[in-house]
Amino acid sequence: MGTLPDGWIRQEHVLAVGAETLAADLLHGPVNGTAQTLVLHGAGQGDRQRQWPLRQTLAQRGCASAAIDFSGHGKSSARLPNALSKRLAEAQAALDAFTVAPRTVIGVSMSGEIALRLACRPENRIGHVVTLVGAVYDGAAFDLPFGPSFSAVLRRPDSWRNATVLSLIGRYTGRLTLIRAREDAVIPAEVAELIREHAVAASACRIIDLPGVDHRVSERSQQDAALREQLADLILEQKYQESTEA
Repeated sequence: MGTLPDGWIRQEHVLAVGAETLAADLLHGPVNGTAQTLVLHGAGQGDRQRQWPLRQTLAQRGCASAAIDFSGHGKSSARLPNALSKRLAEAQAALDAFTVAPRTVIGVSMSGEIALRLACRPENRIGHVVTLVGAVYDGAAFDLPFGPSFSAVLRRPDSWRNATVLSLIGRYTGRLTLIRAREDAVIPAEVAELIREHAVAASACRIIDLPGVDHRVSERSQQDAALREQLADLILEQKYQESTEA
């Protein structure tokens, strides 16, 4: 695991969003207590701690970041049912509270959709979106509480092709980095290609494939320093290499 540079601190916060109380933190240096990067964890048993080693690696490069536990995850409350629309509201609140423009948003798995939707709001001034094994969802699922009805929509064959965010992303003028895991059995490889196809106004859009990695990229990166360095390069745009299969 990495360590923090001298003078850098992890400042814990509590953020009230609707009925929920979210655990959050801001990792920043000694001079400037702000961040331009927001990291959004995935679904399942995910929480912000999964991306902590990656955020430490980013800090070693001088990149401050913020992260939250979505409601129902980590140390956050779980008073009301969750939904994609609720996650978007929580992510927007975190973006407003903890980051300054120009922003980078990193969305892992389910939060790929959330990161893209944030970017489609010009007032958020997001210059770079990074999706890490990012998903998109049928628009019919966006407001449904997680549970049987939500799952039923997802089980429709190729339901992700009906994602509303695909029509929204056409207005985004920033940069997109779509990171796929070559052994991913959860998110179809075509998702990234469909996003790029619709991102007609983006100033740049690249698809990067990670060989020998499955959907659990965050878990793998906790133990794999070389993978963390590779992800940091992509987030910070220090190495730009188009996937040979994109």
